[in-house]
Parts: sequence; structure tokens; C-alpha cells
Amino acid sequence: MRHPPKPASLLFRLTAVAAGLFVVTILALIAIVISNSHSPGAVWLNRNASPLFAVEVAAILGLGFAAMAQDRKQTLREQKDAEPSPTTPPSQDP
Repeated sequence: MRHPPKPASLLFRLTAVAAGLFVVTILALIAIVISNSHSPGAVWLNRNASPLFAVEVAAILGLGFAAMAQDRKQTLREQKDAEPSPTTPPSQDP
């Protein structure tokens, strides 16, 4: 019998949000190339794109590794709880 899937942890959800922001930033930079590159938003984004990318990539990596570590700890804890308690072998008295 299959178990229902566990809901995604908060760290995995935050990783997805950070990745979504990264994609939106890339799409915004592509839109700047096509549209007016002298608008205030375009000028700010052109000036701050590198630090913004660095922060977004660091957030994705940090949150992703933290989410994987948390999931691994939880999996090991569940496996430990599911193991049957060891039984003592019968004593062999002559």
C-alpha cells in the first residue's frame, strides 16, 4: 500500500519562490533589451543586475541545501522510528 505524499516543507517552498524570482529577473532583463532601456526601472535593473543575481543564486543554493538536509534528517528519523525493536536471542544453556 502506498503512503500519501508528504507536503513540501517550508524550505522547499522558499527555494521555489527564490527560483521564481530568479526567472522573473532574467525575463525582466530580456524585456529591457526589447523595450525602452532609458526608463528608471531599466536603468536600476541594469545597474544592479549582478548583485541581484548573486543574492538570488545564493538564496537558491542556501535554501536548497538546507531543505535537502532537513528532508534527509526527517527521513532518517522516520526510518529509525519504523524499525522494529531488536529482539534478544534465546539463551542457550547446556
